Amino acid sequence: MGDEFKWFLRNEVVNLDLCSYCGACAAVCPNCRIEFFEDGPVLVEECPRDGKGACMDVCHRITTDASRMGLTIFGFKAKPPSLIGQYEKMVGARASDSMIREAGQDGGAVTALLAYCLDSGLVDGVVGTKGTWEPVPSVITDKAGLIEAAGSKYCVTPLLKAAEEAGKTLNKVAVVALPCQVNGLRRMQFFEGLNAHPMEVSEEDGTPIKLPTFAYTIGLFCMRNFSYEKLAEFMKAKGVKLENVKKFVIRLETMQLEMEDGHDVELDLREVEEAGAVWDGCYICRDAVSKLADVSAGYTGTSKDWTTLIARNAKGLELIDAAEKAGYIETSSEVEVDRIEEFAGHKMRSFDRELKNRLEEEKPIKFYWARDYPGVRPEAKGTFFVKIRTASGLVNHDYLAKVAELARKYGDGSLEATTRQSIEIQGVPGEKIDDLMAELYEKGLMTIGMGYVVACPGIAYCPEGLVETKQLANELTAEFVQRLTPHKMKIGIAGCPNSCVRVRRHDIGIMGHVRPVLDPEKCNGCGRCTEMCKVGALSVVAGKAHIDRDKCVECGWCIRSCPHEAMLEENKGYALWIGGNDSRIPTDGILLRNFCTKKDLFRLINSVAAVFIKYRTKPGRERLGNVIQRVGEGEFIREVLEAEEKMRSQ
Repeated sequence: MGDEFKWFLRNEVVNLDLCSYCGACAAVCPNCRIEFFEDGPVLVEECPRDGKGACMDVCHRITTDASRMGLTIFGFKAKPPSLIGQYEKMVGARASDSMIREAGQDGGAVTALLAYCLDSGLVDGVVGTKGTWEPVPSVITDKAGLIEAAGSKYCVTPLLKAAEEAGKTLNKVAVVALPCQVNGLRRMQFFEGLNAHPMEVSEEDGTPIKLPTFAYTIGLFCMRNFSYEKLAEFMKAKGVKLENVKKFVIRLETMQLEMEDGHDVELDLREVEEAGAVWDGCYICRDAVSKLADVSAGYTGTSKDWTTLIARNAKGLELIDAAEKAGYIETSSEVEVDRIEEFAGHKMRSFDRELKNRLEEEKPIKFYWARDYPGVRPEAKGTFFVKIRTASGLVNHDYLAKVAELARKYGDGSLEATTRQSIEIQGVPGEKIDDLMAELYEKGLMTIGMGYVVACPGIAYCPEGLVETKQLANELTAEFVQRLTPHKMKIGIAGCPNSCVRVRRHDIGIMGHVRPVLDPEKCNGCGRCTEMCKVGALSVVAGKAHIDRDKCVECGWCIRSCPHEAMLEENKGYALWIGGNDSRIPTDGILLRNFCTKKDLFRLINSVAAVFIKYRTKPGRERLGNVIQRVGEGEFIREVLEAEEKMRSQ
């Protein structure tokens, strides 16, 4: 069914057994053309975009894009992917309310967090699932609904379809989801093209897709998910009636059932897999602990009838602390991290086996996880390149030897020096990305996530340089490159007005310059400075050199060339431009301040970043110059200078 219609995801994901059944594709389809059946999603009507609409852009099995999204989710410098992901704090937790504790899974901590969100007005509703064996995507708005929905659900369901339904009546929601669903949710949340084109609105009534604000994302631990019909057949063969199962949990190798009559049943997961009951897309999943959630939750790592809560960012940490303070949960510091790592490692080993099998069988594979790593991007020929950071273009032979060895071992042997002063390893097959990145980090090399600072040689290497550039570039890289901003903020530094790195076409442009002033007592009107001036800003008037300030670019050539030392430095420092862009529509930036010290630069850029963040919009792909235009140049600069003055006075 649906095969007669063109659909990119059917050929590239569904038919390759990659689909996770998360529902993101259906949530963003404006005309409800995608429906979910037992074997997966189907395009049931012809798509006006020939099956290449927003559904393709939000599918996390095309790419997770986790490295880019992580900069906004976590709000601090992106770290290399790890088994259990980034986090601020781990605690054991359970619900304080006995009713929630009894109804929920492993002490009901997740249900209690959601109840706190609803009661405190942090959200208008919760996107979750109701039902046990055949979970149904649902929008929940009260405690009774939360208790009805409590407990783990282990059969696949297109949860994210309910997000589109929630958007019709609710503004802010919390979402409780499995790792794959969290990844799909984040792709929806950060998809910049949603509603950008008239064809993304409903043909029926002309209304655009309206998704709610995803205020909190609570991700669950997950080892496997199942097809309901195939699992029911397996259970029947084992003499188990699904309607008699009160609660069930998945451990590393077993499925444990708590029956209504009080006795327990334990089943071997390998038998369940051999029966074909595991959803095919689960085998190619790498995330057991919802690494992109605000809060992750699962049974592993803490005591029986308690839940491990992992606060992954400041938002998640604040939620857990507030819920505990309000009496919704009680917590314990006793969490065994090694058990969580063992759990996550078990899933990665399962993934590795599946990947190996698919490669040996020459099945097509989408290496969707490659962009979990910052600096990894796809090439047209199906391989990947890996962009490696340099010290603003400066490298030594040891560095080059390390990179060359990696290129020989994992890529096609070629390297490319980029315009952003990085080095790219070319032609890396997808199956080698994990090993390459592990060795790259082990060698002390770093990849580029976004932004990055480029700089000319500056005063240390160039005879025309007026200021130091390389050390400044490294300091700015450490301070600002991973700053939480709506979109990447490229920084360029030029050591003089020659501006070899085109500073006016950067989001942040910094240029060294020197303001000359004449000592008339030393000047004899020889005219040497007029010969050396490249912009015609100097002339001899009444026997003395004269500077035309409208033409002078403050390059310092007159100062260096005067044989009588009559041209002096009145002022020397950095000029700062903001809002430039050298992409599809090149735009010069705005001169924010003409002479800055290094301390001034850091305060001003911090202030620019703060105002940039303040005015960011969903979906948040505006460049700095676009935001300045939207807010208004005068208003934006006023707020920047006010923020800088406040910072200066502290």
